[in-house]
Amino acid sequence: MQLADAPVAARVAGANTAAMSPGSAPSLSNLTYDELVVDKRQGPFVERVSREMAESLCGAIGQREPTEVAPPGVFPVLFLKALNRSMGGIPANSILAGQEVAVHRVLPVDTDVSITTWVGAKEMKRKRPFVTLEFDIRDGDDQPVASGRKVIVWPTGPGEAAA
Repeated sequence: MQLADAPVAARVAGANTAAMSPGSAPSLSNLTYDELVVDKRQGPFVERVSREMAESLCGAIGQREPTEVAPPGVFPVLFLKALNRSMGGIPANSILAGQEVAVHRVLPVDTDVSITTWVGAKEMKRKRPFVTLEFDIRDGDDQPVASGRKVIVWPTGPGEAAA
């Protein structure tokens, strides 16, 4: 997601873009619909799939389950980490309308991955602004591990300022 102008890039650069810890929430972003550029890639952002992260997402909520491979729940978390770094966080006051994740291969724990994010589409539906955010996760050999998208009802539409 390449930002449309330098002031926006500076605003994102000033946001909390440090890697999130396993239990932390992403920051909130105030990027407007008009500031998003379709098909411009951001990243890759390198993240570690730690044993702690994988085990925290493998068992019942609040319980760790031993595992040697990353469970499917790791991939949306990795996407949010990359979104935190590429956009300064998730869009404040947005609504998740849907998400898809495709897992392409098994990923061992304690592995570094590279995540690329981009805006796949911007469209108006029923007078509401919808944005499709996409991601691609690759292992150290540049092989696809997972990919997916989140469809978000964006908090601002064309020509509207952030709240």
